[in-house]
Amino acid sequence: MNAPFTVAALVDIDDFVASRRSRGQPWARHQLDRAGRAVQAVTYGRPTASCRPTPPDEWLVLLTGDDPHTLMTEAGGLAEELRTRIVGETELTATVSLGTPHSGPGGVAAAERGARWTNSYKLLLGGDQVITSPAPDRPGSPPPVRIEAELARRIQVGDVGGAAGLLSNWVDRCLQERDLDPKTLHSWLMGELLFVVDVVNGSRLAGGSTDWLDACARLPVERLITVTEIHERSYLHIWLEETVRRLVPSDGAKDILTMAESYLTAHYTDPRLRLSTVAEAISASPFYISHLFAEERGTTFLRHLTGLRLRHARTLLSTSALPVDAVAVESGYLSAKALRSVFRRHVGCSPTEYRRQTYRARP
Repeated sequence: MNAPFTVAALVDIDDFVASRRSRGQPWARHQLDRAGRAVQAVTYGRPTASCRPTPPDEWLVLLTGDDPHTLMTEAGGLAEELRTRIVGETELTATVSLGTPHSGPGGVAAAERGARWTNSYKLLLGGDQVITSPAPDRPGSPPPVRIEAELARRIQVGDVGGAAGLLSNWVDRCLQERDLDPKTLHSWLMGELLFVVDVVNGSRLAGGSTDWLDACARLPVERLITVTEIHERSYLHIWLEETVRRLVPSDGAKDILTMAESYLTAHYTDPRLRLSTVAEAISASPFYISHLFAEERGTTFLRHLTGLRLRHARTLLSTSALPVDAVAVESGYLSAKALRSVFRRHVGCSPTEYRRQTYRARP
């Protein structure tokens, strides 16, 4: 009798690190609990299926069967059911990555490795989908654009945010390449990061070459290798920002969070203002700005922006006779309806009621 085959499906929550940092640990824990129950509900009662969590945000589901073709068909249906169930029962989305069937000694371990390799393509393909085993790698191609000259210039003038933003935008450009595979992207990224180390490293050997013993103290090899384990675009942008800030001396350059807050203070009355607008204006990635608001201020970008707008609206309602629709426009909202909705949610009453309680006519 032939040994049974095993195929693995890796259930991976999308953008978990970025969402946890922006929305908080209690929210993330609650959502993961709900996602875990959804995975259990789909696999429960299937005698050929088993699952185990792999923290912080993954579940490994194993299916066994005698025929590999039938097994892959069953795995595809199960993967779509898992993804749909998580989307329907949580505020999260998930990607389910399928490996190929394996049998014999070591078949289970090989099946898991296959699913994890498939999941590395999530970095290129994006989330909220089922990913099947990709084509073999085609390494050796050059990156679509070279940024070393501009990257060196920004580093040399101490523009840390600009250097990190340039790298993040370059990654986004690389991800548009056809037939790109994760290993190639990781190789390009490692090359750019080693270039950054070379530019900032002041220690040179007698012949003028970089003292790599000193350089590796700035960027330990284990941190460099970490980039090969990243399969979320949002987290990759955060990781790049943090790594470049670790490598490049700021030389008094403005803090990214201070720059973002200053830009918001100057432009919050613009109803078209978005996180992407601020990120472009200060040469930083939107993911990193969100991360800084969560880590340093304990809030989110949107809450901070809403706070600025509501503070201005309350001042106008208390000290002027402007109609509510004019107050809305002056505060960054497109209509009085939009202002009323936000006002009730955050202040607990309508703008008109607030004015009635607080308005004091000028003498």
